[in-house]
Amino acid sequence: MTGVRLLLVGLLAATLTSHVAGQERRDVVGHVRSATDSAPLAGVRIHVVEVTARTESGLDGRFAIGSVPIRDLHVVFERIGVVPDTVLLPADLRTLDVYLSAQPVQISPLIAVGERPARERFENLAQTSTVSLDPAIIRNAPTLAEPDVARTVQLLPGTVAKNDFTVGLNVRGGENDQNLIRLDGVTVFNPFHIGGVFGTFDAAAIQQVDFITGGFPAGYGGRLSSVLDVRLRPGSRARTHVQGAVSLLAARLMVDGPIGNTGATYLVGARRSYTDAIADFFFEDEEFRYHFGDAVGKLTVPLGAGSISAHGYLGNDVLVLEWISPEPGREGADVEFSWGNRLGGLTFRYPLGSAQFEQHVSVSAFDTKLALVPNILDIDNSVRQFTARTSLGVSLGSTHDLHAGVGVESNRMEYDYRSEALEVQALRLTYRPTLWSAFLDDQWRPFHWLLLRPGVRVDYVSGGADFTAVAPRVAMKVFLTSDLALTGSAGRYYQALHSIRDQELPVTLFDFWIGADDVTPVSRSDHAVLGFERWFGNALSLSVEGYLKSFYDLTLRNRADDPKVRGDEFIVGDGDAYGFDVLLRKHAGSIRGWVAYSFAKAKRTAGGEEFPPAHDRGHTLNIVVEMPGPLGSEMGVRWGYGSPIPYTGITGQWLHRQYNAEMHLFEEPEDEVLSTSINGERFPHYHRLDASFRWRFEWLGGIWRPYLQVVNAYNRQNVFVYLFDYTKTPATRSGYSQLPIFPTIGIEFEW
Repeated sequence: MTGVRLLLVGLLAATLTSHVAGQERRDVVGHVRSATDSAPLAGVRIHVVEVTARTESGLDGRFAIGSVPIRDLHVVFERIGVVPDTVLLPADLRTLDVYLSAQPVQISPLIAVGERPARERFENLAQTSTVSLDPAIIRNAPTLAEPDVARTVQLLPGTVAKNDFTVGLNVRGGENDQNLIRLDGVTVFNPFHIGGVFGTFDAAAIQQVDFITGGFPAGYGGRLSSVLDVRLRPGSRARTHVQGAVSLLAARLMVDGPIGNTGATYLVGARRSYTDAIADFFFEDEEFRYHFGDAVGKLTVPLGAGSISAHGYLGNDVLVLEWISPEPGREGADVEFSWGNRLGGLTFRYPLGSAQFEQHVSVSAFDTKLALVPNILDIDNSVRQFTARTSLGVSLGSTHDLHAGVGVESNRMEYDYRSEALEVQALRLTYRPTLWSAFLDDQWRPFHWLLLRPGVRVDYVSGGADFTAVAPRVAMKVFLTSDLALTGSAGRYYQALHSIRDQELPVTLFDFWIGADDVTPVSRSDHAVLGFERWFGNALSLSVEGYLKSFYDLTLRNRADDPKVRGDEFIVGDGDAYGFDVLLRKHAGSIRGWVAYSFAKAKRTAGGEEFPPAHDRGHTLNIVVEMPGPLGSEMGVRWGYGSPIPYTGITGQWLHRQYNAEMHLFEEPEDEVLSTSINGERFPHYHRLDASFRWRFEWLGGIWRPYLQVVNAYNRQNVFVYLFDYTKTPATRSGYSQLPIFPTIGIEFEW
């Protein structure tokens, strides 16, 4: 009996041990990506065969399965449009990255349509005033010469383009420098070429663009008006991929692919204009010395369950104009303009259980130089920004998605105005504001019909300003039905970095940046947004939003500043803006596109005067359609309308004499006298039609896409600036037009 008892006890102990071991649990996290280009796949349904655990991948492709047994399991991945896959999850593994192949879906007579990212945002996020663009939309939208991120964003509601020669963004009554523009989390100070005619971002390198026109959450700070968040795509994990393009403006080339079998990927690309070479070829006696170039790169390396990515951008514009031609006994002189960005960043991401940790460090540099050479006059402005941010995202059950973070942003800005020939240092200013920040943001779903997003951001500005800012923010979404929701947001925003520009100039080549200190204030803006969003199935959406903005302590250019006096470069002003935006968008189908309408009113108050800013355009309408076109093309059409924008009128001409020491003679400059009523007159109405046609064929093992674009197809004479002829009595006024009808051709290729 004793032996039997011992045997029973042993069997019972073994059973209990096996039972306890079977109860040991683990959390499994991972990502689902496309096998073609490593892009994250959202909405993939995931379940474990042996247990009832189920989940779904998020917008970033990330998923988490909580509390599954520590033994070999089989995990199934399914979604319309991808090949289903079953993956073995060994007992000792807690992270799982899966790559799924695309699978066309043809079910007659049904058509299967996957969930749209915009629809997923509608259902799951309390965030107003947000539009996302993917590379296909940017490529097909009609623009000047080649696909352009900034010009496509200008066609969205809430933005105003002052003229054809600038891609600067004036958003809901704000100034151009009040937009936070980031490339993979790194701030870009002047993302434009040719004085704002073209944007710096290569559309072929972009994964997604998010444009937030107001009420942005607590994770973003440092700007008053909007956020343009541009994300670079990772390199392909499947194969080496080469693509490029040649247009009338520039040529570009990009290569991406895997690095051996390491799981790491790379992406590198470069672009250069050749307007200088074309001008030299056709005009031998007139050397046109302007060009721009840029380069972008990204390296992504997996580290266990996480990853680290390094990314960088380099861009530069150079323009040289002859001012005094050389003659015997007299040296010539040139005016040199140059400006450009250099930036680099490092981002480390790693899952910590059900949380996501992220560490980001980056450096952004912007330089401008205006010189009269040799050694006559130099005006330099440089910006150096070092940023470090740490954030943690945690899902607390099914109702809270909490994000918290801290960061520091160290800035150094120098403004130098000197003449080596005259041995004069006219002005030298240095600004060193450092911004310390912390934020808390909670995506909260207390009920199935209600989404709330409370948040708060705290900033401290050192370097002379000694300013502490508390910026509460909140957003909400109330679902009246599964396809209709009321939306709203409110928040406070602060800005310690400013650019000084002359709004009387129709085109600004670059901005001069300064920072908050003991005489330069930190600006503030308050946002209030209320509207609704309605979906008609998964392919058509309508959003309407009204907004109110108030601006305080804005830095406005002082017309009467003295270069020798520090602190009078600007005057402090306030302002407000109100209006509403409408966006009707078709996301899928043979005919796609949007209708964007904005009504906006803005004003500024400074120096005892009240006046509209130069971008105060009451009505803006853009109709963008992409559809099959003639001769088998993919056609894009855009028609835009804008009501008159203001400008400061000219009341007369001032003739006077001054001595030119370089030329050894008296000159008689003819200076125009501006009206004392700032922006008291308005240009005529604006409208324009653009069209693009793209074809596709295969040749030499690659894909070729020739295209034709026509800007201002019916040659509308939109006024750019007025000039006066004072030799006649009374003086006559002539209007100089913006872009005439302007056809361009180009070709894209890829292997």
